[in-house]
Amino acid sequence: MRSIVLSLSALLVVTACFSAQAQRRTKGASVLQPQAQVELPLSGNDYLFGAVNLQHFDTDLEGTPLFSGQGLRLGYEHFFNEQWSWGAVINGQRVQSNSLYAASSYTHVLLPEVFGRHWNTFGSVNFRQRLAVGYNWPLDVTNAGRFLASLRLDVDRVFPLGSTGFALRPRVAFEPVAYLRFQRDEFEAKEPFLDFSELRGEVGVRLSSRFDFTPWFAWQNAYNIALPQYNADGTVKIPGGNVRFVQPTLGLDLRLTLGKSAGSAERRQLPTQY
Repeated sequence: MRSIVLSLSALLVVTACFSAQAQRRTKGASVLQPQAQVELPLSGNDYLFGAVNLQHFDTDLEGTPLFSGQGLRLGYEHFFNEQWSWGAVINGQRVQSNSLYAASSYTHVLLPEVFGRHWNTFGSVNFRQRLAVGYNWPLDVTNAGRFLASLRLDVDRVFPLGSTGFALRPRVAFEPVAYLRFQRDEFEAKEPFLDFSELRGEVGVRLSSRFDFTPWFAWQNAYNIALPQYNADGTVKIPGGNVRFVQPTLGLDLRLTLGKSAGSAERRQLPTQY
């Protein structure tokens, strides 16, 4: 119960920061993101996983391929006990440039991170908190890396249906990502406290102990502090200030679980978002 209260308190604090800085809202193109995953269970609840994903942006730019973004994820997690674990993940992303004059150019980003997770249950409901620190490293831009910290709060419940292993897993998750800037020089532009946030809802469908899939929908938000834009006569055309860029995303995760312990009755498996 104590962890649930702490989770709700943290969510309220984050939501207050979220509301305070989100003054102007801009909606971007919708994104479709299919993802295929392979998970290898180890001893206890430990595991290795690998995933590849594709991203389709609903845009009218000419020359844009069907999937203009590709991603690769590799990760490991070790459980100390039923409640605590730690792990490491490396994310690689390749996204096509949005420039009209460079339709064939791509940006490449590498994001290694380490995290700790707390997992508690209240009855049949799972409550989890995942705190991570990572480094967002654009490989195409010199000296543009950023240290990031994220806190994911999620709740779900597994509903077994029958004795064949079929089950449903509805889940809601909220994750803000903050830019860890320890000191800002006077000549550098002011930046918002939050870099990114995501509110995600999903329903996992487990067909067997070896295969499951998860359709999901998320509101992804990017934050920025924009400078005002002026007309020729000096009047304000577009006001500056805090801007929230909203991008609705629809995804589908397909997961294949390998190894002899995939069907172990004692093993607890995480959602496909990990």
